[in-house]
This record gives sequence, C-alpha cells and structure tokens, in this order.
Amino acid sequence: MNTMEPETSGEVRRIRRLVAFLGVFFILLGQFLIYSAPLDEKILFPQYEGLSLLGVVLFLLSQLVRPGPLTRRIAGRILISERAAWVVAAFMLSVLATVGSGLFQISTRSNYIPVLAVWALAGLAYVAAFSDRILTWAEWKAWLKSHRAEILILLVVILLGASLRFYRLGEIPRVLDGDEGRVGMAAQTTVMGDLANPFALWDNFGALYLQAINLCLRFFGPTPFALRLLPAIGGILAIPAIYLLARQIGGKRVAFIAAFLVAISHTHINFSRIASVAYIHGTWLVPFELYFLLSGLEKRQAWRTALGGVILAMHFSVYLTAQVVTAMILVYMIISFIFLRSWFKPALPQALAFWGGFLIMILPEAYYVAHYPEQFLNRLAQDGTLTTGWLAETVASTGQSTIQVLFGRVMHAFLALIYYPSLDFYGSPTPMLSMISASIFLLGLGLALWRTKSPKYLLLNGNFWAATLAVGIFAVPPSADSYRMLMALPAALIMAAIGLDQMLEYFGLGWKQARTAYGLSVGAILVSLLVFNLWTYYGDFAGQCRYGDNLAGRFASYLGKYVKTVDSQSDIYLLSNDIYSYGTHASTYFLSQTRPVTNLPAPIDSVQFVSGETIIANPDRITELLTWVHAHPGGQLEYQHDCSRTILVAYRVP
Repeated sequence: MNTMEPETSGEVRRIRRLVAFLGVFFILLGQFLIYSAPLDEKILFPQYEGLSLLGVVLFLLSQLVRPGPLTRRIAGRILISERAAWVVAAFMLSVLATVGSGLFQISTRSNYIPVLAVWALAGLAYVAAFSDRILTWAEWKAWLKSHRAEILILLVVILLGASLRFYRLGEIPRVLDGDEGRVGMAAQTTVMGDLANPFALWDNFGALYLQAINLCLRFFGPTPFALRLLPAIGGILAIPAIYLLARQIGGKRVAFIAAFLVAISHTHINFSRIASVAYIHGTWLVPFELYFLLSGLEKRQAWRTALGGVILAMHFSVYLTAQVVTAMILVYMIISFIFLRSWFKPALPQALAFWGGFLIMILPEAYYVAHYPEQFLNRLAQDGTLTTGWLAETVASTGQSTIQVLFGRVMHAFLALIYYPSLDFYGSPTPMLSMISASIFLLGLGLALWRTKSPKYLLLNGNFWAATLAVGIFAVPPSADSYRMLMALPAALIMAAIGLDQMLEYFGLGWKQARTAYGLSVGAILVSLLVFNLWTYYGDFAGQCRYGDNLAGRFASYLGKYVKTVDSQSDIYLLSNDIYSYGTHASTYFLSQTRPVTNLPAPIDSVQFVSGETIIANPDRITELLTWVHAHPGGQLEYQHDCSRTILVAYRVP
C-alpha cells in the first residue's frame, strides 16, 4: 500500500506558496529599486539585480518542495492560517507599493503603473483572504433569475439618470468656470512632476483622480466633455450605490424611491456635469463604503467589510470627503460598542476586517501625507473656520459666543438643503431639495432620529449629521454650503424615501394594505418631482447663462474657446481693463491650451496692427472696437453671444 502523501497536500501547498510569494516579492522589490536608480550605461550588473535573482531562485525552489517529515516539521512551525497568509501578502504588497511610490517620486519617475498594479493586488489579496468561495455560474444564473425584476427596474432608473447627465454634457453649462479650468490644467500636469505620483494631493484632489481625468482628456481631447466625463460617470454610479445602501436600511421600496430621487435631483445633475469640485464622487463612494460595512456587520460576512475598508482607503486618492466618513465610521463603531454591545460584539471580527483593509491600503497615501502634511490640510488651511481667523473675527464682530457662532454655521449648513438657494458652482435660486422632497426628507429625518437605537439608522444618522457638522463647524464661507452639503445628500434622499414610504403606511396606503394606491401615490409624487427638477435644471438654469460665477468668468470661457479657433500663426490682442483681461481665469488657459494673448489696456488707436492679427473686445470695449473697425474696414468681424447679450467681438485685421 502506498502511504506517500499526495503532491497537493495542504502542507506542501502552504510552503510552496510562501516560498513562491517571497520569490515574487523580492523580484518586484529588486525591479522597483533598479527602476528608481539613476541610469548608468557602464554598469554591467545593476546594484539591486541580486534581489531579483534571489527572487527567481526562491520561486524555482518552491517547486522542489515535496511531502515528507521535514515538510511536516516546517509546516508545523508556520503557525499561520490560509486567511492570515493572504492578509500578510496584502500587507507586504501594500508596503511594496509604498516603497515604490516613494522611490519613484525621489527619482522623478513619471510612470507609476507598476506601483498602482501592486497596490491593486494588495486590495484583491486582502478581500480574497475573507472570501470563502466564488459563486458558480449556475448560482449566478439562479440569483439573476430570482432578482431579474428588481434589476430591470433599477437599470431603467440608472438609464434615466445617465441620460440626464450625458445629454449635451460638453455644452450644458455652456461655459467652464475658473475652477473647472484649474482642474483641467492640473490634470494635464500629471504626466510628470509631483502629480505623477497617484498618491499625491493637489487642493485635496487626489492625483489618481486627476490622472483619470487626464486620461479622458488624452482620449477625447482637451474639451469640456472630456473634463466633465468622470463627474458624469460618478453621478451615474451614485444611483446603484444609494440603492444598495437604502435597500440595506429600509428595504426594496425605499431603495427604489431613493435611487429615483438621486437620479432626478437637479443639484446632483448639476454637479455631475461640472468638474469644479469633486464632492459628487462622495455621493457614490461613501454609499458603497457604508453599504459594504453595514451589510458585512449585519450578515457577519467579513469579505464585505474588508471591501468597504479597501474602498475607503482608495477614496483618499479622490477627494477630501474620505476624511469625514473615516471619522464618522470610527465614532459609529465606538458608539455601537458602548450602547449596542449585544449587536456589535459578535460582529467585532468583521469590524476589524474593515479597519484592516483600510490600514493596509492607506499605507502609500499615509506615506505621502507624512511627508507633505500641508497638502492633506490644504482645504482646511484655506477655508477652515479656525485657520483662516473667520471664527475669531465673527465672534468679535457679532458679540456672540463661539458656541453660538458655530451653532449658526451648522444650522446654515442644514438649511442649505431645504432653504438657501444653490448659487455657488451652480447659480440656481432653488435649494438642493424642492418643497415636496424637503417635506418628506424632514419626515424621514424625524423617523431616522426616532429609530437611532437601530444600528442601520444609527449609521444613517451618522452619515447625515457627520457631513452637516463637518461643513458647519470646519468650513467657510457659508455660501459654499450649497455644494459642500452634497456629502449629506445621499443620506438626505434615503431619509426622504423612508419618509414617503412611511407616510403612506401611516395613512393606510401602505404597500401591504393597498398596493395599487401605494403605487399610484408614489408614482404621482415622483413624476411631479421629475418635472420640477427637469424644469429647475434644464429649463430655469441651463438656458439662463447664470453659471460661471459672474460675467467676467463667463467671458473668460468664451475667450478661451474663441482663441483656440484663431490661426496659430497670428498674434492675438485683447482690449482689456481691470475686470476683463487674459490670465484671470484658468478656463481661458484650458480651453485655448495656453495660447498666448496680449492684454491691451491702452486705447486701440495707440497700436499699429499688422495684417492677419486678431483683436478681441471685452463687453466694456465692444463699442470702441466697432468704431475702430469702421475706420479700418475689410477684415473679418465675429460676434459671440451669451444668451441675449453680446459678450465678445473679434476682428481679424485685413
């Protein structure tokens, strides 16, 4: 009888994998070090090539491991489970990505794709550590069949939201504001320098996000459509993300209502169509993070919470909303541990899996922040209540206490949802939520507060109030609340969906008692909101030329678009003044691709122009240019209109 252990025994597999992984690790480490070292063509054997050769040897040796007493003794000393091995592998890969990003930045390398690949592998390895098995195709088919009606309805809502965000994306709004131009210009610098590092930060925008924008610009060209493509995609992703979170909290009906509300939200549509700020990405990243966290805690499935932690760490390479949600989740878990111990204690392994994924995947970003803390605190330094001196000045000027001033700020942030107009980066006189949606939101908010003892409602309240408090206490000016409160919009819309569903339930029109009445009531309310939101954005806003901060900002965008069309061989002059001049808005640089323009504040008669040169007049000096044109006819005259007003006149000298 053959008593030899099979080749595929657990002991052999564990040792082979360990040795093989160490081999791959040393190969990658050696290549990172070689790639980062200065190039010297006289060197026959690079300094760190030995590490890679050691890795190759270890990888080959792993194939020689055979069953036997020695193998059993070694395996017995390796007191690490399969899951722990994957976690350690994820940690080592993330450390390798951290080392690689640091080395590449020191050596001014611009291609960080190997670093990103290793970082992504770290995340996959960590989630795989907690994944018991992969569903078979038959199981997937069965799942899809049992949920096909739900999936089809959700797809219809997603298609509606996508159409509202992609319709004439590059043309509505018709101008770029200055901050959109700044984002576009910054994105184009990511091919080299500091922002080539995907873990770098610029105005709290993650360089990884800026690099993704630059990829769109390179593929579609430096156009408004390409610049706005990722915000539009983020706006679409928010629909299924909010659906999943709402479903976990309130069930299918609440989820469908919440998904529809975000799909048609005029505020969400607007910020899905501009690139000025990146808060729109918090409306899909945060719901995904919270969904995987909550579902993992409730179902006791660690792979879900692990994935939530990984996504949260990646969020730091997109925008600063990650800072707020990280603090909120930490507080949520502390409160749950103290007051909901019977529920939270059994889920402690899943909670640890969440933070393990976060801590492992945040390593490269943490390394960058440790070396450049000013970049991490950039927005707080520029717009913080304390760092700018705003709080001290307000206390002194109003005579109110610090508590009173901060309470007023929090109330202002809250009222930005339902009362104050959405002016900054929008220009709409309508609040973020309409009268009807605000009403059902307030009802849902009351219900959510009433049910705070429930873990899911505690998380929902935490999401909403953490965003509101963060905006109110830490950020100024108050006028910016109307777009910063996008952080709270997903939670607010889920609360609105809960409010509508429960209102009908209390009136005897609930789904279980009267399905037809429930469907007609919900349908009527949602259709009325659809009409209102479409009119608010596409009717009242899109055609009114209010976007772009002011007329000077709008002129800068028209100037950039026109300059790009001028023959590259001819000089361009702008009849400028203190309000309108070339160089005041980055949108001009982006749209013209930094085509030079000479400001001419002096009278037009003071310059002798050459044939083929182009003269552009700002709105204040159009009459001056037209008078000069009458005295020098024969050239090509062109008008640019902004709604009913002439905003730019250009003349090509004959």
